Amino acid sequence: MPVTEIEKRAKLITDRSGKPVEVILPYNVYKHLLELETSMDILKSRKTQASIKKARADVKAGRSKSFGDVKEAIKWLDG
Repeated sequence: MPVTEIEKRAKLITDRSGKPVEVILPYNVYKHLLELETSMDILKSRKTQASIKKARADVKAGRSKSFGDVKEAIKWLDG
């Protein structure tokens, strides 16, 4: 969701001097922001970045497996 869309849908609550002190958001916008925050936390992790780098190298080197569906992948994992 673009920032401009969030700004359009947000309602500001101001104090007597006009300073914004609270924001009211539609629930779906709020959930979207939480998901973005979670994604940012994951991506900031050095361990996660190292795992992503290793996974990309594995795929590039052909060390990956494709599955037709989730059931097939689970069966393969269970051995």
